Amino acid sequence: MGSDNTNRLFTIEKLPIRYLVIPKCACTYVKNVMWSMQNGLTHNTPLRIHDSDSVFLRASNFGLTTDEIANEEFAFTVLRNPIDRFYSLYTDKVIGRGREKFVPLRANLIKGGYFIENPNSIVEHQKNCEILIGWIAENLEGGTSLRSDSHWTPQSYRNNIIREFKLKVLLVNDLRDQLNILLRTLDPNIDRILLSGEKNRSVKSFKQSQIIDKKLRKKINLLYSDDREMFLKAKEMWTKLKMENIDYTDVPRLYE
Repeated sequence: MGSDNTNRLFTIEKLPIRYLVIPKCACTYVKNVMWSMQNGLTHNTPLRIHDSDSVFLRASNFGLTTDEIANEEFAFTVLRNPIDRFYSLYTDKVIGRGREKFVPLRANLIKGGYFIENPNSIVEHQKNCEILIGWIAENLEGGTSLRSDSHWTPQSYRNNIIREFKLKVLLVNDLRDQLNILLRTLDPNIDRILLSGEKNRSVKSFKQSQIIDKKLRKKINLLYSDDREMFLKAKEMWTKLKMENIDYTDVPRLYE
């Protein structure tokens, strides 16, 4: 009998890939890669691939047990530096095109009376980010009218699933290379698929380093301290590997 959490792992019919989605951690890219591996062609609307979530099979469809998945080689998730993830949330879901689907979030921020709807300067973006991180902290404590959403809840909220299935961990910043290492034995076309995989890139008027100053970094890292610890642990594990001599068996698991 499979764990109740097996339905959280995306998979495809012909290959033993199990993927735990963490929003704002390159899930658009990974789902597009999996779609191409399954179907032999790209999704017809790659940036809207999340609309096809119901089409993706889950590990639960195959009756897999926790122990079986924990011993598989291609069960993984993707982690991200919490500062990068926060900034992606802001540029995509708050001021970018993704806000069309996140009207309640933007509306809650604007309702506070201080959020700048159309920021045009570094100072204005910084002010908005200060408001956003403060609002998220309040929201996670249950202090807002809007329910917490997976796009801003900590990555560490999935720790129980990562531990349960002993998932391997990849990192957003090196994702293409790391996915290549993990998946290249499963598909002879993996190089082409990884190059064509669609990423949900936010339009950014300013560099992240200009907006997220020392004060903001401190606030983000404090709120997402467990995420930072997870990310740094995974980064250290990858750093210790000699990239030119490794294969899928060497891809690290966050928790053995």
